[in-house]
Amino acid sequence: MRGIFRRHAGRLEQIAARGHRAFVKQLKLLLVEDSEDDAALLLLQMRQAGYKVQCERVDTAPEMIAALGRERWDLVISDYVMPQFSGLAALEVLRQQGSDIPFIIVSGHIGEDTAVAAMKAGAHDYLMKDNLARLVPAVERELAEAQVRQERRHAEEKLRHEHGFRRTIEASIPSGIAVVDLAGKQTYVNPGFRAMVNWTEEELVGAKAPFVYWPPEEIKQLNEAFKQIMAGKAPANGFELTFRRRNGERFQVLIQVKPLRDSQGRVSGWLWSTTDITELKGAEEALRQAHDQLELRVEERTADLAAAYAELRDAVQARKRLEHELLDITERERRRIGVELHDDLGQRLTGIAFMLKSLELNLKKKKLREFEAAAKIHTLFTDAMNHAKDVARHLTALNVQEQNLSSTLKQLAAQVRTMFKISCTFRCEGKIPALPENTAQQLYKIAQEAVTNAIRHAKADIVQVHLAKRADQVVLSIRNNGLPFPSMKDQRPGVGLRIMNYRANLVGASLEVRPSPSGTVVTCSIPAHLAEEKVARERKPRRKLEAARK
Repeated sequence: MRGIFRRHAGRLEQIAARGHRAFVKQLKLLLVEDSEDDAALLLLQMRQAGYKVQCERVDTAPEMIAALGRERWDLVISDYVMPQFSGLAALEVLRQQGSDIPFIIVSGHIGEDTAVAAMKAGAHDYLMKDNLARLVPAVERELAEAQVRQERRHAEEKLRHEHGFRRTIEASIPSGIAVVDLAGKQTYVNPGFRAMVNWTEEELVGAKAPFVYWPPEEIKQLNEAFKQIMAGKAPANGFELTFRRRNGERFQVLIQVKPLRDSQGRVSGWLWSTTDITELKGAEEALRQAHDQLELRVEERTADLAAAYAELRDAVQARKRLEHELLDITERERRRIGVELHDDLGQRLTGIAFMLKSLELNLKKKKLREFEAAAKIHTLFTDAMNHAKDVARHLTALNVQEQNLSSTLKQLAAQVRTMFKISCTFRCEGKIPALPENTAQQLYKIAQEAVTNAIRHAKADIVQVHLAKRADQVVLSIRNNGLPFPSMKDQRPGVGLRIMNYRANLVGASLEVRPSPSGTVVTCSIPAHLAEEKVARERKPRRKLEAARK
């Protein structure tokens, strides 16, 4: 060994004289060599070739095992014969470690048979120490081949992983997957499809239509669908078909078809995604039946509700008619009483008043003292007669048709002042739009009823009637200083309040009765636009009648 190093000493000096060459390639080298000189020679060869070498030298099996455990080496170069170790022993240590590191034997004395044996044992190459010109090419070749082997192992591992992943995905997909080529031959079925039809892979792969899972009675329809698939005309929403299992059971499936393409984008086959929709179809049928039953029940219930509504509507209309008739009867009766008080009783009282006056004059003419009593009786009787006339006028409704609502309410306030000797005022605010005759009459009656209740029940001595236009509302309010209006909670309203509410509802108005700090306020509000629309509707027939008369 030392002789070989001496023979190369001159060359080593030449290499050192050239200067240090820039290192461009990294190399982790495990050197199994007992000679430091030979090790230095090998390192110089590698560095002269442009390698930056990280090297560790060992010459025993324990040292080599320890070095392999400490570092991941790119290359192992080993002497063949060493005092305490050998190249074949080093090769065995490397094999036991399960490593695929390139292993090159460099020896000073090795025969051809020995070299062949080393290559068979797993060495990647062998070199003679007196011919190191092949060292760098051999190292580069083995490093390249090691890289190829590593990439191949990675590719195989990736392929195994992808294959396992694909198998796992296929096994986990509940839908059945089948593939047919352009010749119509079934080339693949996944476990889900096999479990769905209960036929084996051997029975399915390689078969052509009609397939064993096609029911005989569905062959025609299935053939038509299959022709569409092979022609690339499968509908986007798929086919709903009937398949059969090995035991003859029929089941509904949804088949959706996608083309398979080769590396050049050409269609190479068709992939079927098959979903068992038997339960879904059953649920749809059950839902349809439930829907039909619900529709029937709804129709029956609607008919019952319509009949009940018709009865209720008739009852409401009958009640409204009766209430309206009751109001008419009440009004007629009020007018009748007022007329009788004015015409019949009024005339009789007038006659009695004349008689009393005549009696007073006769007694006075005869200079009897009783004439003073007769005069007093005549005065009291006249007051009572005038009061009866006021009551008669109050009972007889004013003609709202001939006057506007403001005028009639002003007259109502004047009558109340005269009859009951209390403070009753009327105030109008804003421009009041024209109101339909019936609306004006009902508002007047509400005011009249509210004033009467304030005097008779609340014992009020101040009553204020107010008519105003506020935004889109015509507002009538009657305020008094009498007793507070009692709470109507859990109580039934009286006849007067019910009549006022009914009158308000007749004309689309709202009525509110609420206590105030000094008495009670009755408020009735009606949308102005409703009143104006009613007036317009009432005027149309009148204009037509006037035009016809002309």
